Amino acid sequence: MGIGVGRCARLARLLLLAALLGPALCVAAAPDDAGFARLTATFQATVAAERAATGVPGIVAAVALADGRMCKVAAGLADVERRVAATPDTRMLSGSTGKTLAAAVAVKLAAQGAWSLDDKLSKYLGSYPWFSRLPNAELLTIRLLLQHRGGIDNYYDNPRFFVFLRQKLAENPGYVANFDTLIEFVLDQPPLFAPGQGFKYTDVGYLLVGLALEQATGRKYYDLAREFFLDPFALLLTTPSNRRTLPGLAQGYANGQNPLLLGPHMLTEGGALSYDPSIEFTAGGFATNAGDLARWAQALYSGAALGAAGLATMLAPAGDAAADASHPYYGLGVGVYPAGGGLPRAYGHDGYIPGYRSSVRYYPDVGVAVAFQINTEDGVWEQEAKGGGPAAGHLDFAALRTRLNRAVLDALAQPR
Repeated sequence: MGIGVGRCARLARLLLLAALLGPALCVAAAPDDAGFARLTATFQATVAAERAATGVPGIVAAVALADGRMCKVAAGLADVERRVAATPDTRMLSGSTGKTLAAAVAVKLAAQGAWSLDDKLSKYLGSYPWFSRLPNAELLTIRLLLQHRGGIDNYYDNPRFFVFLRQKLAENPGYVANFDTLIEFVLDQPPLFAPGQGFKYTDVGYLLVGLALEQATGRKYYDLAREFFLDPFALLLTTPSNRRTLPGLAQGYANGQNPLLLGPHMLTEGGALSYDPSIEFTAGGFATNAGDLARWAQALYSGAALGAAGLATMLAPAGDAAADASHPYYGLGVGVYPAGGGLPRAYGHDGYIPGYRSSVRYYPDVGVAVAFQINTEDGVWEQEAKGGGPAAGHLDFAALRTRLNRAVLDALAQPR
């Protein structure tokens, strides 16, 4: 009996997932006490050296092992002007790393039967007055939006958004754009592609998922995130970034080119953020710490947070990625990265918000999570102007990420 093309594709995806998940759920070999001390010392020295070499104000970094041990280190300054040192518990805004939490909440709700990831968005938001003006409105599903495969653009890719927001902030520094206003910047546009037939990273898709899950459950997203994950996994330094005053944040540094900021600092003299970060919501939406990011990655990608089935759902490839695992692809709120550049395969997410950058990687073959945050956005806007890639004279964030992660893996690989 022949096997149809559709069944072949499904079988290929299942085999790929089996290969991805097998090592991810195993227990990594743990270093002994001397090895852990060596790891901590090496990591601290590497972070200090990288801070000095790159000139970033501060770096906070952490490693979470499969046995629950964690080393948290810091170097540099949380506030340059006030000479406040960064500590291992220093908090920063974490940008799009929060998409992983939003996707995990969505998957958890599906497992509980609150909704299906393949539900049409119209089931929950069809009555909104702007819904029919969304690109691909009637064909959008929760899963497609979590995969960035809905054919919707990003509100901040529309030049009108920055003009609009700067004008509003100049008129009223306390202005907060509501979600209807943000979504307005993608309405009445032709779809970028047919649903599921392309990829476009967009915060709008995640905002739509957040609105939908609150409609589906009658509960607030942040309450669900805390109940499902923040409290059970003791992510004590992670709080919603849904207001302008957040305790314990490092100062975030810009270079004057960011159209969202009126100056070089994210925090004002009074300690409030220059603009309200609540516009991120399920597209980011948290202030946190590198230690919490690493602990969350360990819980999620080891299978502890969602179980094997939930993790498989998050890591499942879509479209062309189902047939070719040799290239990076995006699952549900997670990037899946094959081995390369001297690093083994990994799962993770990066984050950017004015003044701050974050990175999280989990290496399933060794069961180790590595996270770090820096309190500068140096290089972001120069990179955009240059058309991608690091700009001369500015921070190469990807290279910094590689060096920090490589130092951890090398230290763990040393013989006892």
